[in-house]
Amino acid sequence: MSKSSPESGASERPMTRRARREAAGDTGFRLNAWPFLIGGVLVVFVTAGLLWWFLVRNDAQEPVGGWEWTPNPADGVHARDVPPEDWQAGWCLSGFTSEEEPAHVVDCERSYDLQLLVRDDLDEDGEYPGDESLVAMADELCQADVEIDAEALEEAEEDLHFLIGRPTESGWNNEGDREVSCFLGRVDEGRMSGDFLPTRSDDAESIEEADLDSSGETEGPEADEPEASPEETEDAGGDGTED
Repeated sequence: MSKSSPESGASERPMTRRARREAAGDTGFRLNAWPFLIGGVLVVFVTAGLLWWFLVRNDAQEPVGGWEWTPNPADGVHARDVPPEDWQAGWCLSGFTSEEEPAHVVDCERSYDLQLLVRDDLDEDGEYPGDESLVAMADELCQADVEIDAEALEEAEEDLHFLIGRPTESGWNNEGDREVSCFLGRVDEGRMSGDFLPTRSDDAESIEEADLDSSGETEGPEADEPEASPEETEDAGGDGTED
């Protein structure tokens, strides 16, 4: 007895949508763009946050002038990398290389390179007077304006001398620079310690002891020069400093 085959006209089971896609070669796999879009947004936010942290926030915390003063530092350093234009008379400088480079301001009882005694402008106009004339004017200003603490100088174990910073010819003619800086340093260019300027209390006592006449002018003799003074005047650097 033979099996009968299905009739050719018999109806077949309809194909599902998935089966039709597979038959047409469509696997139905689709790339979802949302994860990539979200990831891109996150990258943008993270990058913006890092830029704010390193640029905006750091700039806001930067002290005015680029340096910060510590009144009573444990390590003896009042300020680091102070630019030359901000140096003040009486400061003791460590890490000094030239008048054009920043230096650290340290307690004068610590080891340092130079002490800035006076910084003032020459009352001179016109063209550059020449090296020799300018050296003489700068030396005269320092000798006249600097009052060394004689006792501190006598107690110093090192040989000390003046170092004078003066304007360059281009600075004088093109920038109107008239500033003279008077430093005290060691002859052998070594490090030193101690404050060689009289304290304010000493200045006050000298004023109180002065004899004044009825017109308010000083009657006594002019103030004597310090008993001990730096032996000689030398160049503070190769750029505009002179003996």
